[in-house]
Amino acid sequence: MQVLEDLYMGNIHPSERSFKKDSQYSKALNEVVKAGDALLGTLSEKQKEQFEAYMTAQREVNVLTDCETFIYAFRLGAKIMMDVLTGGKMKEL
Repeated sequence: MQVLEDLYMGNIHPSERSFKKDSQYSKALNEVVKAGDALLGTLSEKQKEQFEAYMTAQREVNVLTDCETFIYAFRLGAKIMMDVLTGGKMKEL
């Protein structure tokens, strides 16, 4: 029920995901975190600030990309369903 409330209120975000603890995604994410921590350990304070600004901008691009991908995939799914429900006569509509 919470999902429906979130969807109705506009609180569903395509970039939010859940994943299993020992999944390939989880392992890859852990590697990214380790590499990032190692990199931060080698940077000066000014470089850390620049890197954080870069990461913030990159996260924003990723969110926008995820939103665009979600919209495209949703519309494609709707078109496929319309084609299925009209028995392949979608072009006539």
